[in-house]
Amino acid sequence: MPTFADTFQAATGNPPFPFQQALAHAPTLPDLLTVPTGCGKTATVALGWLWRRRFAPAPLVQATPRRLVYTLPVRTLVSQTMAEVQRWLDKLGLTDVGLHALLGGAVDQRWEGHPERDTILVGTQDQLLSRALLRGYGMSRFRWPVHFGLLHNDAWWVFDETQLMGPALSTSTQLEGLRRAMGVGVPCRSTWMSATNAPGRLQTVDLRAHPLDTLQLEDADRAHPVLAARLHAQKALLTLPAGADLAGEALDRHADGTRTLVVVNRVARAIEVFQAIEKRLKKAGRALPVRLVHSRFRPGDRGVQQDDALSRDFHGIVVATQAIEAGVDISSRTLLTDLAPWSSLVQRFGRCNRKGEFEPGQATVLVVDLPDKDAAPYTVEALAHARAMLATLSDVGPATLSALPQQDERPALPVLRRKDLLELFDTEPDLSGRHIDVARYLRDTDDRDVQLAWRALGEEPPPPDSPALHRDELCRVGIGPARKLLKEARAWRWDGHLGAWQVVQRQFGELRIVPGDNLLLDVSVGGYDATLGFTGDPKHRPTPVLRPGPPPDADDQDPLTTRFGSFLTLAQHSQDVAEAVRNLLLALPGEHPEQTLNQAARCHDLGKAHPAFQAMLTAGLPPDAPQHQGGPWAKSDGRRGPRNAQGTRRYLRHELASALVWLQHGGDDLTAYLVAAHHGKVRIRLRSRPDERPPADRPDQRPVLGICTGDVVPAVDLGDGVQYPDTTLCTDVMELGAAQGSWSDRTLRLLEEHGPFRLAWWETLVRIADWRASAMRAPDLAEAP
Repeated sequence: MPTFADTFQAATGNPPFPFQQALAHAPTLPDLLTVPTGCGKTATVALGWLWRRRFAPAPLVQATPRRLVYTLPVRTLVSQTMAEVQRWLDKLGLTDVGLHALLGGAVDQRWEGHPERDTILVGTQDQLLSRALLRGYGMSRFRWPVHFGLLHNDAWWVFDETQLMGPALSTSTQLEGLRRAMGVGVPCRSTWMSATNAPGRLQTVDLRAHPLDTLQLEDADRAHPVLAARLHAQKALLTLPAGADLAGEALDRHADGTRTLVVVNRVARAIEVFQAIEKRLKKAGRALPVRLVHSRFRPGDRGVQQDDALSRDFHGIVVATQAIEAGVDISSRTLLTDLAPWSSLVQRFGRCNRKGEFEPGQATVLVVDLPDKDAAPYTVEALAHARAMLATLSDVGPATLSALPQQDERPALPVLRRKDLLELFDTEPDLSGRHIDVARYLRDTDDRDVQLAWRALGEEPPPPDSPALHRDELCRVGIGPARKLLKEARAWRWDGHLGAWQVVQRQFGELRIVPGDNLLLDVSVGGYDATLGFTGDPKHRPTPVLRPGPPPDADDQDPLTTRFGSFLTLAQHSQDVAEAVRNLLLALPGEHPEQTLNQAARCHDLGKAHPAFQAMLTAGLPPDAPQHQGGPWAKSDGRRGPRNAQGTRRYLRHELASALVWLQHGGDDLTAYLVAAHHGKVRIRLRSRPDERPPADRPDQRPVLGICTGDVVPAVDLGDGVQYPDTTLCTDVMELGAAQGSWSDRTLRLLEEHGPFRLAWWETLVRIADWRASAMRAPDLAEAP
């Protein structure tokens, strides 16, 4: 087997530094990685993980989770990190290692169906931590539990550039502390890394009892010739007064054959400086590449700007926001930056003379002061502290900065507590149709986003069969600018309960939107330009980027059943899922409740024998079709009849019927929960839908998700000799105060006994087995990963 040094050399063309060797060979992964900018933190983690998973001795393989969850504060870093990791995978020939991006407007979810694979996830803190809180941004709420289960089991969370994370840093430490306290199905680890790690910020209530070990540079690292050149790179510091002409300074100080980097604090200012530079170049008849990089672009448009700007061969001016201040492996000879908090400035300084490639006196950093009125998105106090620090310096190279005293900081507020996490485990919306907002745990209150898409709608609502919003058409926008753009315009949002696009309502004149919302607009609303990104100017009307695809998921839809392509018996499908879960458990580490999981897999769909469900499956067939007499069926050919076809019931959830049959035959609560939860639509609470109606022959009954007391589920064969007799359903378990405990009482007891991380992990395994069994019989089924 290759050594770590061999692996690192093959991937990067360079030998590893001593601290990189230390991480690869450590018996346990470190809690903190604190090294200066430009030392190769990404390679340390990614290649260290790859070697430990693929080539290391067995004890290190077993101590290293299957999923590397690389979490970044801004989306600009994701594409570059993905490209670097992909290059390393190609050079090592590791084609079977999954690599997937999760960032606003570009979420790759193909990884979710393969928990046994070695997988690298690279994403923003919003996308990854929202999933870790069961409120995944930009995805179907019915899959929230799957991502929650996968991200809290068999995962190594790595948080890069922690000084930029804000409240998300406290959220990450609390989740680690709660995992240690409440237990997981498969071990999970967290590592926080930065050039400016402040341990005080990690001391949240549920983690501070655990000592944290730190990996940092030792004497052998500092003596290494390559690291020594980076650590002693000189960067002369100059300050400019507030109101300085940034565009003019950038043009005057740019040296031919180099990159000049301009970093400002707001997107609007970046656009203004970019346009001013372009205007002056045009007026002077001067040819010079200028690129604009910020987070308010659709993915395709952003790629055009960003890929060129971040290329090692780019010579010109790059105008950017904070999106470029951390993790991006680029260097400049001249760096101009707005005044920012000290930790942010340290990261920006790392984009100048990054590897010590310029001679002393050549590389220059210029910091432009800002008046207090322009401090946003930062505080006046943070800028005052940074201003005082700068006043004592004439150079901002790593050697100078490392000698400065570190601030003692406290955890950012708010802090997620155990009670908050347990409340989030319930994914059912409240009576108004909304969910608990987790944005306060992910970003500062003035840094919360929605995603906008533009289509040619005219005055009509989007058709019900419109494709779900695609990542290529989404642009991330702050809630404030979005509300301003939509002050007089309509926006549409998909309602999973109703299975339709609904116009977003207003309250006190403002749109009722929350962070993470995906909104659809007509192109006439404007506000977006392919070169500038989101501008908020109605005169800028984008070209729609429409991608074909199925409509979004809805509460009363079951695409794995009704888009299957052919009829499949319930006995065969039940047998397939039982086999799939057995194979899955053989491929995964850890101890699992195998009998419970096998029972849940076998019985998950037995409620499909309900006459109303069978009527739904066959309603689109001709009267003489043989399927009317056969079955019971688990899957249909997609010819679905009208929603109100004879014998059918709207909102009928077969998995609830399955769980009730199981319980009425003396089954345990854990299996019942795993059976009910296998579509993510029946979990902690049971509640009738507002427009549910009882069967015509039993008008006094109160249906819950299409199920009524007195319904009869006929005898059913589940394969391999497992059979259930005719069962008359009783819905008493749905009522509070039920003699044997209500559904909510039972599920909350399970949550208390097993904890959210284990419960979601087992829930996920049953769901994935169901997906795999479906895909085995219908490989082209889109919903089966």
